[in-house]
Amino acid sequence: MNKIFLGIAITISAITYTKAQTLKQAIDLTNNEQYDEATKMYKKLIQGAPKNGENYYFLGENFFAQEMTDSANTYFAKGIELDPINPLNYVGIGKLLWFAGKTTDGKTNFDKALAMNATTKNVKVQKEIAKCYTKAETKDLLAAIKLLDEATKIDPKNTETPILYGDVYLEQGDGSKAIEQYKKAQTLDTKSCLATLRIGQLYGRAKNYPLAFEFYQNAAKIDSSFAPAYREQAELYYKAGKYEMAKSKYKKFLELSSNNIDARRRYASFLFLSKNYNEAINQLNQVRAVDTSYNVVNRLLAFSYYEDVKYPEALVFSDLFFSRQLIEKNNIIADDYIYRGRILAKLGKDSVGITELQKGLQFDSTKTELNSEIASSYYKLKKYADAITYYEIKLKSKKGVTTQDYYNLGKSYYFIKNFEKADTTFGSLIKAQPELSNGYLWRAKTKTNFDVDSKLGLAKPFYETYITKVKDREKEKRDLLEAHRYLGAYYFAQKDKVNAKLNWEKVLELDPADEKAKIALKALN
Repeated sequence: MNKIFLGIAITISAITYTKAQTLKQAIDLTNNEQYDEATKMYKKLIQGAPKNGENYYFLGENFFAQEMTDSANTYFAKGIELDPINPLNYVGIGKLLWFAGKTTDGKTNFDKALAMNATTKNVKVQKEIAKCYTKAETKDLLAAIKLLDEATKIDPKNTETPILYGDVYLEQGDGSKAIEQYKKAQTLDTKSCLATLRIGQLYGRAKNYPLAFEFYQNAAKIDSSFAPAYREQAELYYKAGKYEMAKSKYKKFLELSSNNIDARRRYASFLFLSKNYNEAINQLNQVRAVDTSYNVVNRLLAFSYYEDVKYPEALVFSDLFFSRQLIEKNNIIADDYIYRGRILAKLGKDSVGITELQKGLQFDSTKTELNSEIASSYYKLKKYADAITYYEIKLKSKKGVTTQDYYNLGKSYYFIKNFEKADTTFGSLIKAQPELSNGYLWRAKTKTNFDVDSKLGLAKPFYETYITKVKDREKEKRDLLEAHRYLGAYYFAQKDKVNAKLNWEKVLELDPADEKAKIALKALN
């Protein structure tokens, strides 16, 4: 009888152990960012134990890690319904509220979970709340440490607790204490990929990239299927400008994370940042084929299509992003307005494009290059006074000023007949780029307005220098004609027949049908 009882006890123990291991494996899959595989495993666990609230909680966490908060909420609520005495799903609901900015309501749920846990003493309750206090935008690091202290008393040999302590200390800016805790986690579990990864991230944060890379490699050696290690290596390769190596590591990350949607989104973001726009578009469209709920995908498609010179497609996704933005109130960034403005400008809609660019500049005043873009759009619309305003702002900032800025500003002054300002601006252009022909040409044009009958020859030195700087005579034929006509007339007025004849002959070389040149040469001969 005792042998039978012992046999049953061993069997039950084996089943419990297997289930615990399976739940741990599912949690490891989530930590490994293999969300699809983790979801399948959690759902199998739920089929086997439909009233075990812990399974629902970690499935909800798996969705929360992918920013799928509606799905997370569904499983947290289901866990409370089917296992109301398990405190973990109250932690889940509290976390959703806390991350949504409803910290008072979130804490109410945390307090309820902690009160329920007073007797059961499930160390996961303290740890999960501490994670929220550490990782959310609104932090409570002191409360997190207090909870981790409680967790340590309950289970002093828990390998995850030191990692969480390290995360808190890192948020406090204490790298020494953080690394001490991460190393403690390594001592407790020599095969802890997460602890090794965290040390690498700490060195990466300190910009010690070679040492960070070494720890990422070590994490991959401990477990070659640990996806985050490859993602971090990819990011470091990207920072070093080694884009092909970065792409290779990111592909490995994508493969290990089971090609899940979140991983594909991240990969697409990386491709965009590394200027592989066509590949980014391909990945993003694959995401949309499965799930259209991520508005950030519409953003990236708008940006990528613009960079890939496909402006109509870019506008479609920019429109879609902003239409969804009105409903979802997602975080907007300056580039949303900037790219929209650029797209509209490329499609010939400069007026509305200017408005979007101005919004982008208001959003982020450090993007001084936008002053040039706004000015350029006004210039195309022949709104020269408005163009001048933005070009002047750009020049005063002294950030990223180009010769094109001086050139267009000078022409804008010229077209509104402010010839003094035009003259000064073209002078600055010549000083900045003495080898460019256009500065001399337009300064000569400006000078003619101070010397209508050309007797003073104010434009003469600039037209002459312009002629020597021209590199493509056929392309600049019209402007060369203008220069030689001016010089021919000037020298004729000065009774310098040799130089007058020389310039009028140059006019006829460029345009044999020029009547003024024929008349002038006849008079000279």
